[in-house]
Amino acid sequence: MRTAILAVIDFFYPPFKKFISLHNFRYLATGGGTLLLGILSYYFAYFFIFKTEEVDFGVIVLQRETASLLIDYTIAIPTSFLLNKYVIFTHSELKGRVQLFRFLNLQFINILANYVLLKFLLELLRDYPTLAMLSRILVSVLMALFSYLYQHYFTFSVKKIGSKKEEKKH
Repeated sequence: MRTAILAVIDFFYPPFKKFISLHNFRYLATGGGTLLLGILSYYFAYFFIFKTEEVDFGVIVLQRETASLLIDYTIAIPTSFLLNKYVIFTHSELKGRVQLFRFLNLQFINILANYVLLKFLLELLRDYPTLAMLSRILVSVLMALFSYLYQHYFTFSVKKIGSKKEEKKH
């Protein structure tokens, strides 16, 4: 499966070769695919699953938008983890449960930061609708950059060959 996914992604890489490394292109492609999957699952849930403004789950009642977002996250987060673990960051020597715990921490940070940054920017720019809409793009770009760095250096961290720790062992 990994080989098939990489073959599809790598097919589209040549025009971007001068601007971005293959690894970063693969990360952006899988992240973009996961984002698209999340948007589509949100849309499907909002328009086809949840027909009323409030959704009663028996224990809790959620607004239609929140319930749809819950569907989005339950599909996009596991997909994103699996793509990152088995397609993008395959050289990590960390145990899967450690990666999953760190990844879920990142998702929690992302959800919280998205909410806070968007709320702040939308309040700040409420008199400028075009800029307010662009703030969503800005927040997405910032969170994607943060997520990549977090995942590369923490969630799926890979030992550097020839690092000082490795030299001290020998």
